[in-house]
Amino acid sequence: MGRVVELEIPPLSDHLALVRLVVESVARLDGTMPERRIDDMRLAVSEGCANALDAQARAGSGAPILLTVESGEGVTTVTITDHAGGFEPSSVDPIPAATDPGRLRHERGLGIPLMQALVDEVDYSRTDDGTTLRLTTRA
Repeated sequence: MGRVVELEIPPLSDHLALVRLVVESVARLDGTMPERRIDDMRLAVSEGCANALDAQARAGSGAPILLTVESGEGVTTVTITDHAGGFEPSSVDPIPAATDPGRLRHERGLGIPLMQALVDEVDYSRTDDGTTLRLTTRA
């Protein structure tokens, strides 16, 4: 990839706006990513970071969250690494269908399907003390 930017942010939601700005700026540097794809990536990254922040809060971890933004040749990849003890995406309860009345009471769990709809690839891997989420968008 062409450009790489790494950030370590405290596990506070106050930094989500900065994360979105950095992702947008790095994705624009390549010059090939359409505006709508940049917007999709920003939203997906914001959701992924919010999930990491929530997980770390539940785990009681004050460790910084690491973000790596890589962009070049029409591809932008954002990697988010938390220290929340690990996460298994298959353990998430399925979301009720839009026509199911139970959907109205389903308050959480929409982030993974949202990220999957917005970017081309969503990959999770375990680390020693948490999870790495990798989001890839192609022009």
